Amino acid sequence: MMQQRGLDRSASRVAQKDGTIAAIWLVSVRGAAAYLISSGTVPEFRSQGLAKLLSEDCIDGLKRVGVRKFQTEVLTENATAASLYHKIGMRQSRELSCYNLKTNGLPAKSQTMPIEETHWSKMAPLAAGPRDWNLSWQNSDASLQGIGANTRCFAIQEKQTLFGYIVVIPEVKQIAQIAVRHGYRRQGIATALLKAAADVTSSDVLRMLNVDSSDASLAAFLEAMKAERTMGQFELILKL
Repeated sequence: MMQQRGLDRSASRVAQKDGTIAAIWLVSVRGAAAYLISSGTVPEFRSQGLAKLLSEDCIDGLKRVGVRKFQTEVLTENATAASLYHKIGMRQSRELSCYNLKTNGLPAKSQTMPIEETHWSKMAPLAAGPRDWNLSWQNSDASLQGIGANTRCFAIQEKQTLFGYIVVIPEVKQIAQIAVRHGYRRQGIATALLKAAADVTSSDVLRMLNVDSSDASLAAFLEAMKAERTMGQFELILKL
């Protein structure tokens, strides 16, 4: 997870008490944007203001290196964490959803275009073509570049035109990205790509994490595939 989301040790913070790690803020920095990968306080050290101190020191450090936007996600039911983020000025930008998708009940293959396996580095320059949504931090092109060797990528393409593709992380049985170009949707391409992903993971269930809840096209596809929504998160942003 740290490799995928881009842990930056110099931007991260750790609180210690009596030689023991009491709280953490693990952060990624990419250009003028930063992202809180993970945070937490050991139970016995909670309610002592450590998270607030870490957040303030971390954000001060980000400002000094020219970061202009800080973001994270929080589970929709995690009121305690959300309260802290709101106190430091973070505001909700959109809602994200997570799904489990059963692969053993997928419709029969209907599209006839060949599926090719490729490497993320080769597909990345073309991937924006079929997409029409903003990726969450963990699913971004930069995040996939960080774990390129741990991904399997399948594409339906002709010359330099990418009609559809899928990126799966077999180790965690997760779909990081899937997209089909406008004009080629509802032709079985996405289903065929899912089958390819299911084959390399040998899994009956694939996960999709932090996809934009407002993407009507993806929501309709997932509904057709009978995907189960497992949880929701709010994406939070602080302009620095």
